[in-house]
Amino acid sequence: MKVLAVDVGGTKVDIGVMQDGTLISKDRFLNSPNGNIASLIASYGQGRGIDAVGIGVAGQVNYETGNVIFARNLRWENFPLGKLVADELNIPVFVENDANIFALGVWKYEFHNEPHALLGITLGTGIGGGFVYRGEVLRSPQGATLEIGHMVIEAGGPNCTCGSEGCLESLAGGWALEKWYNDRTGEKVTGVQIHERARAGDQEALYLYQRLGYYLGVASGSLANILNPEIIVLGGSISSTYPLWKDIYALEFKKRALPPLKETKTVVSNLKDAALLGAAALAEQGLTR
Repeated sequence: MKVLAVDVGGTKVDIGVMQDGTLISKDRFLNSPNGNIASLIASYGQGRGIDAVGIGVAGQVNYETGNVIFARNLRWENFPLGKLVADELNIPVFVENDANIFALGVWKYEFHNEPHALLGITLGTGIGGGFVYRGEVLRSPQGATLEIGHMVIEAGGPNCTCGSEGCLESLAGGWALEKWYNDRTGEKVTGVQIHERARAGDQEALYLYQRLGYYLGVASGSLANILNPEIIVLGGSISSTYPLWKDIYALEFKKRALPPLKETKTVVSNLKDAALLGAAALAEQGLTR
Protein backbone atom coordinates (compact mmCIF):
# COMPACT_ATOMS: atom_id res chain seq x y z
CA MET A 1 0.00 0.00 0.00
CA LYS A 2 1.29 3.46 -0.92
CA VAL A 3 -0.21 6.57 0.66
CA LEU A 4 0.41 10.29 0.47
CA ALA A 5 0.91 11.78 3.95
CA VAL A 6 0.44 15.52 4.48
CA ASP A 7 0.87 17.85 7.46
CA VAL A 8 -0.60 21.32 6.87
CA GLY A 9 0.63 23.92 9.36
CA GLY A 10 0.15 27.65 9.55
CA THR A 11 3.32 28.46 7.59
CA LYS A 12 4.42 25.22 5.94
CA VAL A 13 3.19 22.02 4.34
CA ASP A 14 5.12 18.77 4.81
CA ILE A 15 4.33 16.04 2.26
CA GLY A 16 5.67 12.52 2.11
CA VAL A 17 5.03 9.16 0.51
CA MET A 18 4.62 6.14 2.79
CA GLN A 19 4.92 2.65 1.38
CA ASP A 20 4.41 -0.48 3.47
CA GLY A 21 5.24 1.30 6.73
CA THR A 22 8.29 3.19 5.44
CA LEU A 23 8.51 6.90 4.63
CA ILE A 24 10.22 6.82 1.23
CA SER A 25 10.16 10.54 0.41
CA LYS A 26 9.52 13.82 2.19
CA ASP A 27 9.46 17.48 1.17
CA ARG A 28 8.57 20.78 2.83
CA PHE A 29 6.83 23.72 1.16
CA LEU A 30 6.03 27.19 2.42
CA ASN A 31 2.33 27.86 2.12
CA SER A 32 -0.03 30.77 1.68
CA PRO A 33 -3.52 30.89 3.21
CA ASN A 34 -5.54 30.00 0.14
CA GLY A 35 -6.80 27.09 -1.93
CA ASN A 36 -3.45 26.56 -3.64
CA ILE A 37 -2.57 24.08 -0.87
CA ALA A 38 -5.04 21.59 -2.34
CA SER A 39 -3.41 21.92 -5.76
CA LEU A 40 0.04 21.54 -4.22
CA ILE A 41 -0.97 18.28 -2.52
CA ALA A 42 -2.62 16.94 -5.66
CA SER A 43 0.30 17.81 -7.93
CA TYR A 44 2.76 16.12 -5.55
CA GLY A 45 0.70 12.94 -5.67
CA GLN A 46 0.31 12.80 -9.45
CA GLY A 47 1.99 9.84 -11.14
CA ARG A 48 3.20 8.18 -7.92
CA GLY A 49 0.73 5.29 -7.82
CA ILE A 50 -0.87 6.57 -4.62
CA ASP A 51 -3.75 4.54 -3.13
CA ALA A 52 -5.04 7.20 -0.69
CA VAL A 53 -4.18 10.51 0.97
CA GLY A 54 -4.06 11.29 4.68
CA ILE A 55 -3.96 14.95 5.74
CA GLY A 56 -3.46 16.55 9.14
CA VAL A 57 -4.50 20.19 9.54
CA ALA A 58 -3.90 22.67 12.35
CA GLY A 59 -7.60 23.40 12.85
CA GLN A 60 -11.00 21.92 13.48
CA VAL A 61 -11.93 19.25 10.96
CA ASN A 62 -15.06 17.30 10.06
CA TYR A 63 -13.55 13.86 9.47
CA GLU A 64 -16.68 12.57 7.74
CA THR A 65 -16.68 15.24 5.01
CA GLY A 66 -13.01 16.23 4.88
CA ASN A 67 -13.98 19.87 5.43
CA VAL A 68 -11.79 22.13 7.53
CA ILE A 69 -14.39 23.77 9.76
CA PHE A 70 -12.06 26.47 11.04
CA ALA A 71 -8.30 27.02 10.80
CA ARG A 72 -7.39 30.44 12.14
CA ASN A 73 -3.81 30.62 10.85
CA LEU A 74 -4.86 29.51 7.36
CA ARG A 75 -7.94 31.75 7.36
CA TRP A 76 -10.06 28.75 6.35
CA GLU A 77 -13.68 28.34 7.32
CA ASN A 78 -15.74 25.41 6.00
CA PHE A 79 -12.99 24.81 3.46
CA PRO A 80 -13.55 21.57 1.43
CA LEU A 81 -9.92 20.45 1.44
CA GLY A 82 -10.67 16.73 1.18
CA LYS A 83 -13.02 17.12 -1.77
CA LEU A 84 -10.66 19.42 -3.66
CA VAL A 85 -7.77 16.96 -3.39
CA ALA A 86 -9.97 13.92 -4.12
CA ASP A 87 -11.42 15.56 -7.23
CA GLU A 88 -7.94 16.07 -8.66
CA LEU A 89 -6.45 12.67 -7.75
CA ASN A 90 -9.62 10.55 -7.93
CA ILE A 91 -8.62 8.49 -4.87
CA PRO A 92 -9.85 8.44 -1.23
CA VAL A 93 -8.74 11.39 0.90
CA PHE A 94 -8.93 11.47 4.71
CA VAL A 95 -8.55 14.71 6.68
CA GLU A 96 -8.08 15.06 10.43
CA ASN A 97 -6.96 17.52 13.10
CA ASP A 98 -3.17 17.61 13.51
CA ALA A 99 -3.15 16.74 17.23
CA ASN A 100 -5.30 13.67 16.52
CA ILE A 101 -2.84 12.76 13.77
CA PHE A 102 0.08 13.09 16.21
CA ALA A 103 -1.62 10.81 18.75
CA LEU A 104 -2.41 8.20 16.09
CA GLY A 105 1.12 8.31 14.72
CA VAL A 106 2.83 7.75 18.07
CA TRP A 107 0.31 5.05 19.03
CA LYS A 108 1.01 3.05 15.88
CA TYR A 109 4.65 3.72 15.07
CA GLU A 110 6.27 4.59 18.42
CA PHE A 111 4.29 2.37 20.79
CA HIS A 112 3.39 -0.29 18.20
CA ASN A 113 -0.35 -0.42 18.90
CA GLU A 114 0.28 -1.40 22.53
CA PRO A 115 -1.49 1.16 24.77
CA HIS A 116 -5.25 0.70 24.90
CA ALA A 117 -5.59 4.39 25.77
CA LEU A 118 -3.06 7.05 24.73
CA LEU A 119 -3.37 10.79 25.25
CA GLY A 120 -1.22 12.95 22.98
CA ILE A 121 -0.60 16.61 23.82
CA THR A 122 1.02 18.89 21.26
CA LEU A 123 2.87 21.91 22.61
CA GLY A 124 3.75 24.59 20.09
CA THR A 125 2.40 27.99 19.19
CA GLY A 126 -0.91 26.56 20.41
CA ILE A 127 -1.81 23.49 22.45
CA GLY A 128 -3.74 20.54 21.07
CA GLY A 129 -4.85 17.11 22.21
CA GLY A 130 -5.62 13.75 20.66
CA PHE A 131 -6.87 10.55 22.30
CA VAL A 132 -6.54 7.07 20.82
CA TYR A 133 -8.58 4.27 22.39
CA ARG A 134 -8.04 0.74 21.08
CA GLY A 135 -6.74 2.17 17.83
CA GLU A 136 -9.60 4.61 17.28
CA VAL A 137 -9.24 8.39 17.44
CA LEU A 138 -11.78 10.14 19.66
CA ARG A 139 -13.54 12.53 17.30
CA SER A 140 -16.73 14.46 16.69
CA PRO A 141 -18.28 15.73 13.43
CA GLN A 142 -18.18 19.21 14.98
CA GLY A 143 -14.40 19.00 14.91
CA ALA A 144 -13.82 20.35 18.42
CA THR A 145 -12.89 17.12 20.24
CA LEU A 146 -10.15 17.57 22.85
CA GLU A 147 -9.43 21.23 22.18
CA ILE A 148 -7.50 21.14 25.43
CA GLY A 149 -5.71 24.40 24.68
CA HIS A 150 -9.04 26.06 25.35
CA MET A 151 -9.80 24.40 28.67
CA VAL A 152 -10.21 27.18 31.20
CA ILE A 153 -7.53 26.59 33.83
CA GLU A 154 -7.61 29.97 35.55
CA ALA A 155 -10.96 31.74 35.58
CA GLY A 156 -10.44 35.42 34.83
CA GLY A 157 -6.92 34.73 33.56
CA PRO A 158 -5.22 36.17 30.45
CA ASN A 159 -7.19 36.79 27.28
CA CYS A 160 -6.99 33.94 24.78
CA THR A 161 -7.12 34.13 21.00
CA CYS A 162 -10.38 32.17 21.10
CA GLY A 163 -12.13 35.02 22.92
CA SER A 164 -12.22 33.39 26.34
CA GLU A 165 -10.02 34.03 29.37
CA GLY A 166 -7.65 31.80 31.31
CA CYS A 167 -7.42 29.01 28.71
CA LEU A 168 -4.49 26.62 28.99
CA GLU A 169 -3.12 27.99 25.73
CA SER A 170 -3.19 31.55 27.09
CA LEU A 171 -1.01 30.37 29.99
CA ALA A 172 1.27 27.77 28.41
CA GLY A 173 1.05 28.08 24.61
CA GLY A 174 4.09 29.29 22.70
CA TRP A 175 2.55 32.64 21.79
CA ALA A 176 1.57 33.24 25.41
CA LEU A 177 5.03 32.35 26.72
CA GLU A 178 6.66 34.83 24.37
CA LYS A 179 4.16 37.55 25.35
CA TRP A 180 4.60 36.90 29.06
CA TYR A 181 8.41 36.96 28.87
CA ASN A 182 8.51 40.01 26.62
CA ASP A 183 6.09 41.92 28.87
CA ARG A 184 8.20 41.08 31.93
CA THR A 185 11.57 41.97 30.43
CA GLY A 186 10.71 44.62 27.85
CA GLU A 187 12.59 42.58 25.24
CA LYS A 188 11.12 41.00 22.14
CA VAL A 189 12.55 37.50 21.85
CA THR A 190 11.41 34.22 20.33
CA GLY A 191 10.52 30.99 22.07
CA VAL A 192 13.81 29.44 20.92
CA GLN A 193 15.74 32.32 22.47
CA ILE A 194 13.79 32.01 25.73
CA HIS A 195 14.68 28.33 25.87
CA GLU A 196 18.36 29.14 25.29
CA ARG A 197 18.27 31.73 28.07
CA ALA A 198 16.65 29.27 30.47
CA ARG A 199 19.37 26.69 29.80
CA ALA A 200 21.94 29.43 30.44
CA GLY A 201 20.37 30.19 33.84
CA ASP A 202 18.22 33.26 33.06
CA GLN A 203 15.90 33.51 36.09
CA GLU A 204 12.94 35.03 34.24
CA ALA A 205 13.11 32.30 31.60
CA LEU A 206 13.43 29.57 34.22
CA TYR A 207 10.45 30.94 36.13
CA LEU A 208 8.45 31.00 32.91
CA TYR A 209 9.03 27.27 32.41
CA GLN A 210 8.13 26.52 36.02
CA ARG A 211 4.89 28.38 35.39
CA LEU A 212 4.32 26.38 32.21
CA GLY A 213 4.92 23.10 34.06
CA TYR A 214 2.50 24.10 36.79
CA TYR A 215 -0.37 24.80 34.41
CA LEU A 216 0.27 21.75 32.26
CA GLY A 217 0.39 19.58 35.36
CA VAL A 218 -2.96 20.95 36.51
CA ALA A 219 -4.49 20.38 33.08
CA SER A 220 -3.03 16.91 32.56
CA GLY A 221 -4.16 15.72 35.98
CA SER A 222 -7.71 16.77 35.16
CA LEU A 223 -7.52 15.13 31.73
CA ALA A 224 -6.28 11.89 33.29
CA ASN A 225 -9.32 11.86 35.57
CA ILE A 226 -11.62 12.25 32.56
CA LEU A 227 -9.92 9.97 30.01
CA ASN A 228 -7.96 7.45 32.12
CA PRO A 229 -5.03 7.13 29.67
CA GLU A 230 -2.37 4.48 30.08
CA ILE A 231 0.24 6.98 28.95
CA ILE A 232 0.49 10.69 28.12
CA VAL A 233 2.79 11.57 25.22
CA LEU A 234 4.06 15.10 24.62
CA GLY A 235 5.02 16.42 21.18
CA GLY A 236 5.59 19.71 19.41
CA SER A 237 8.45 22.18 19.63
CA ILE A 238 7.95 23.08 23.30
CA SER A 239 8.11 19.44 24.40
CA SER A 240 11.90 19.69 24.04
CA THR A 241 11.91 21.97 27.12
CA TYR A 242 10.37 19.23 29.31
CA PRO A 243 13.52 18.71 31.45
CA LEU A 244 13.15 22.30 32.67
CA TRP A 245 9.65 21.77 34.11
CA LYS A 246 9.04 18.04 34.49
CA ASP A 247 9.39 18.08 38.30
CA ILE A 248 6.75 20.72 38.95
CA TYR A 249 4.57 19.12 36.25
CA ALA A 250 4.76 15.76 38.04
CA LEU A 251 4.03 17.35 41.41
CA GLU A 252 0.92 19.16 40.18
CA PHE A 253 -0.23 16.13 38.17
CA LYS A 254 -0.15 13.91 41.25
CA LYS A 255 -2.04 16.49 43.29
CA ARG A 256 -4.92 16.46 40.80
CA ALA A 257 -5.06 12.88 39.49
CA LEU A 258 -7.21 10.38 41.35
CA PRO A 259 -5.34 7.63 43.25
CA PRO A 260 -5.44 4.97 40.50
CA LEU A 261 -4.05 7.49 37.99
CA LYS A 262 -1.30 9.24 39.93
CA GLU A 263 1.42 7.02 38.47
CA THR A 264 0.34 7.53 34.84
CA LYS A 265 3.53 8.02 32.84
CA THR A 266 4.17 11.19 30.85
CA VAL A 267 6.87 10.94 28.17
CA VAL A 268 8.16 13.07 25.31
CA SER A 269 7.76 11.45 21.91
CA ASN A 270 10.97 10.40 20.18
CA LEU A 271 9.17 9.62 16.94
CA LYS A 272 10.61 11.46 13.96
CA ASP A 273 8.04 12.71 11.45
CA ALA A 274 5.16 11.81 13.79
CA ALA A 275 2.72 14.04 11.91
CA LEU A 276 3.41 12.41 8.55
CA LEU A 277 3.36 8.91 10.01
CA GLY A 278 0.04 9.70 11.69
CA ALA A 279 -1.40 11.02 8.44
CA ALA A 280 -0.31 7.82 6.71
CA ALA A 281 -1.90 5.72 9.47
CA LEU A 282 -5.12 7.69 9.04
CA ALA A 283 -5.24 6.87 5.31
CA GLU A 284 -4.34 3.22 5.91
CA GLN A 285 -7.12 2.88 8.47
CA GLY A 286 -9.59 4.53 6.13
CA LEU A 287 -8.78 2.14 3.29
CA THR A 288 -9.26 -0.98 5.41
CA ARG A 289 -12.78 -0.11 6.57
